[in-house]
Amino acid sequence: MAANEHIVARLSGIRKMLLGAYQAGQSMSSATRGTERAAFVDKFLCEILTPQFRFGDGDATDRAGARSGQLDVVVEYPWVPSLPIVGSNRPRLYLAEGVAAVIEVKSDVAGQWEEVRRTSEQLKKLRRQYGGGIISGFHPPPQIPLFAVGYTGWKTLATVQEKVSEGVVEGVLVLDAGIYASSPSVAGVTATGDWSLWGFISDIHQITSALSSLAGGVPIQYALP
Repeated sequence: MAANEHIVARLSGIRKMLLGAYQAGQSMSSATRGTERAAFVDKFLCEILTPQFRFGDGDATDRAGARSGQLDVVVEYPWVPSLPIVGSNRPRLYLAEGVAAVIEVKSDVAGQWEEVRRTSEQLKKLRRQYGGGIISGFHPPPQIPLFAVGYTGWKTLATVQEKVSEGVVEGVLVLDAGIYASSPSVAGVTATGDWSLWGFISDIHQITSALSSLAGGVPIQYALP
């Protein structure tokens, strides 16, 4: 079956827009380069995923009291509480069961891979514990999935696949090279060119859809002292 030309044209436009935001910020000070992350969230994630999801940053914790440390982009289910700082919407403290996925957005994912690795090590300490329910298809794992997105990074699919195989993240997207690969624990997707965005979208959609079936059935069993 031939690729849908309308979808690829739209994906091409989105990728160019994201890379344009990155290139426009290269002359700015490091204090203002958060626009790269904001562009990825506001101009991509918020526009692509359905409205019930929230995006923010902060720390996550689980029932055992483990804490993740600072997380770049949290894809949150709004039917599970999260705690802001009083007087500000962010950063938040998230309950592990309310986090669908975490995304690390980097200027250069290859050059900042150790930062991604450190986030992964902290995040893997947390465990999500869901109550009973009927879930068809992909079953949400106890660990929170982590994805890495780089505006620049590795230049070949083979290298990205090798990095994914390390088990640090569930998927890696490199925007300028147009490369995406994910772990078999998600879907084992590989995609290149403008379709790399679609590979990433497909995996995030699968993960969020799995937890959507738990809506209203996610227990909040964090013990009082």
